Amino acid sequence: MCVIMLLGFVYWRTATEMTRRVDQILRLETRHFTALRSDQLHDEIDKSIQRDQRHVYLYGLYSQDKHLIVGNLGRLPQGIPLDGNIYETVLLAVNIQAEPLSARVLILRLDSGDFLLIGHDVKQLIEFGEIMKRAFFWGGSLTILLGMMFGVALSFRPLRRIEQIQHACELIMLGDIRQRLPVGRHHDELDMLAAIVNRMLDEIERLMSEAKSAGDNIAHDLRTPLTRLRSMLYRVQQQLIDAPVQRPMVDQAIVEVDSLLLRFRALLRISEIENKQRRAGFKMISLQEILEQAVNFIAPLAEDKSIHLSMTAASVDPIQGDGELLFEAIVSLLDNAVKFTPAGGRVEVRLLRVDGGAQIDIVDSGIGIPESERVSVFNRFYRSENDLNAPGHGLGLSIVMAIIKLHGFGLELGNANPGTRVTILCWPHSL
Repeated sequence: MCVIMLLGFVYWRTATEMTRRVDQILRLETRHFTALRSDQLHDEIDKSIQRDQRHVYLYGLYSQDKHLIVGNLGRLPQGIPLDGNIYETVLLAVNIQAEPLSARVLILRLDSGDFLLIGHDVKQLIEFGEIMKRAFFWGGSLTILLGMMFGVALSFRPLRRIEQIQHACELIMLGDIRQRLPVGRHHDELDMLAAIVNRMLDEIERLMSEAKSAGDNIAHDLRTPLTRLRSMLYRVQQQLIDAPVQRPMVDQAIVEVDSLLLRFRALLRISEIENKQRRAGFKMISLQEILEQAVNFIAPLAEDKSIHLSMTAASVDPIQGDGELLFEAIVSLLDNAVKFTPAGGRVEVRLLRVDGGAQIDIVDSGIGIPESERVSVFNRFYRSENDLNAPGHGLGLSIVMAIIKLHGFGLELGNANPGTRVTILCWPHSL
């Protein structure tokens, strides 16, 4: 747009300047002829016509009845004011060419009553204008075309960089804090920004690692004294068989210690999985076999609550993974589905073959999970408002998410109307 505006400005200034010079010549000619006596005017017009080798000047001396006395024009043109100002019109010269001429002319009345016309052919100005218009069109078009071509060519590398940065950011948002933004060799603005973000991620990872290590160390260090405490409480329990008042208190203390030990074991389990210490044991496994084992494992619990537990499986290819961890994750999801489904409800397990690969759906007819809590339920120790009174310590889904992330799978929560739909996308690029 700037180039087009520049070309337009050059065209306008050039055409204006050339027109101004023509008008200046006409005014000088007017001063010259009006300074002559009447008897000299006729001869001077003839001499001027003869001196005009390019045939660009137009002269005409007309009587009061507007008949031509001398000059290279025919009759006096109509429609031009006789006020001495310069106008652009079309004239027909008698001794130059038969075709009309575009000219800038002025007509004024002399003291003798005659009319003097002085003009200048502007054909060259018009031709110059056409040349400038063509140059304006082609120059502007080529500038836009070349600008777009170079713009597209130069945008490929930044766009690829942005796509790489976007992919890395998506992995980071999904919890892979070890990812870093790519930094190129050009040290441009994107590289500077990526380097700053990478330093920030290094510091975040360091702080998170310290916090996580502190939590793991606490869980590990407290597990041993809690185990000893439980042993001592158990001995006290055995000695208080005949103490009906103190025995229930000791029983409750043992239950609380067991609950703490379960939480610490779950925390250490999550830490173990998140550190990917089990990834070396990956092998080709059958999802159908794992689902069948998980359903058979949960079937007695579902039967006790009169819940209809069913499974349908399509033929899918084996996948790379840890069968024991996936079994643990699916059992945990089925256990939650049965736990929060009222008696007489249903829990369905489906193994589907989709475009991306295998997909596992676990659908129940229970109380469901509010949409506002579907992200928070995977946080450690989070308890939904619907299950505050249910048994558990709020770490089951955290373990499930750790197993899913270890395999690079995806996990989604949806509404089953009523109930909850849990979907496991069993292919790596779902992250």
